[in-house]
Amino acid sequence: MSTDAWSTAPLGLLHLDTDGHVLRANDTFVAWAAGPDGAAHEVTGRRIGDLLTVGGRIYWDTHVTPTLTLTGRVEAVRIEVRTPDGPLPALLTAAVTPSGIDVAVLAVRRRAEFEQQLVRARETAERSAERLRWVQQATAALSHAAGGDQVRAALLAAVGSHPGVADVALERPVAAAGGVRRGPQGDLTVAVVGAAGSHGDLVVGVRGRPADPPLDIDALATIAQQGGVALDRALLHERSMSVAHELQHAMLTVDLPRRHDVVVSAQYVPADSGMEVGGDWYDAFWVDPTTLAVVVGDVVGSGLAAATTMGQLRTATRALAGPDLGPAQVLDLVDRFVVDRQVGFGSTLVYAELDTGSGVLSYACAGHLPPLRVGRDAVEYLWDGRSTPLGAHPGQVGPPRGQGQVRLAPGDAVLLYTDGVVERRDQALPDGLAHLARTVRRPPAGEALRAQVTATGSTRRDDACVLAVTWFAAQDRDRS
Repeated sequence: MSTDAWSTAPLGLLHLDTDGHVLRANDTFVAWAAGPDGAAHEVTGRRIGDLLTVGGRIYWDTHVTPTLTLTGRVEAVRIEVRTPDGPLPALLTAAVTPSGIDVAVLAVRRRAEFEQQLVRARETAERSAERLRWVQQATAALSHAAGGDQVRAALLAAVGSHPGVADVALERPVAAAGGVRRGPQGDLTVAVVGAAGSHGDLVVGVRGRPADPPLDIDALATIAQQGGVALDRALLHERSMSVAHELQHAMLTVDLPRRHDVVVSAQYVPADSGMEVGGDWYDAFWVDPTTLAVVVGDVVGSGLAAATTMGQLRTATRALAGPDLGPAQVLDLVDRFVVDRQVGFGSTLVYAELDTGSGVLSYACAGHLPPLRVGRDAVEYLWDGRSTPLGAHPGQVGPPRGQGQVRLAPGDAVLLYTDGVVERRDQALPDGLAHLARTVRRPPAGEALRAQVTATGSTRRDDACVLAVTWFAAQDRDRS
């Protein structure tokens, strides 16, 4: 390489003696080490370690020099050159020659800046991912919460899950609103607002420890906003549920028929969750002075729509029942009502008529579970008179429905019930039917029988409805 090319090369070039003193330095390296106006004598004669930062000098002495002694060459060693403007990141390559040591120093200031940008970008991406994860977990928890209390608990748990949060509470809103407000102790306050108005202020205590990740203000505001939407939904659901409960309660018969020769009792028990109103219903009424009709039905679905449909079917059944029709024909008429009015498709219904003079019970089941006859010596399910659920043949006339008949002995009881009585999370339906039969094998009558049945299940996933009718011959009533 010519002298001019060596002097003006775009990298620092040095020639050292075997002890590491600079014998020659090109203009590029001199400009780095001594400044733009520096002279070569400010560099030559000095040990190379003195021209590097403290870390570079130690690395030269402990790593580069031994490696040169053993192998005669080192390549691309990361060092920093001392300059008037501060440390200059560089890559150093050195080789032993017959006349000393040749050193090439490549400045990598831009590379260092690029690496720092990569580090900052990675940190930003990690913070963004953590922020997104926090918001997603909070949104998922809020979406699974049902009532207002569950939503509030989910909101507090989601915010409190951040490692930088010391404590969190949902308090009554103050006059100020909008954005995230920082208190004098470093705590943060953000309003939880929905379309229905303010649901309170989320007050967040920040740990402030050096090792804790920073609390993302935007993420906290987003979670509070999601909490407001979830509370709007929960309150709307609770209002709808309240209306449905009131509607359902109003339509369930309270004053059941009661006479010297017959006792009717009923009970409705909500599902364990208690968050939805089911479509279970019951009714009992006199068709004529000696014929008692008892009905239990189950509407598909839940909530306000199910409660409304339940009321329509209950009213239609009462209106369509009449003397000399019989259960099968009554179900045919109710089925026609369902198809004509486009309401209650798939609902099930068991309708029975008891002749209180003879004790003959006629019954028909539209897709419903069979009645259970409870005698003094035997318990049996009544499987006759079965047909499809209501509305199973839309737009056409379905096959005539059948009916069954059984003669009761004085003191016998018949249970009509919904699937919530016999279905459990931990057992199949046949097992539930068998369990019900065992439960009522030695029955008391009336209210005690109904209470005994509805108390059998502790893992109910559906509403449970039971109606019990006990028949006594007039002359046997006083002896029972």
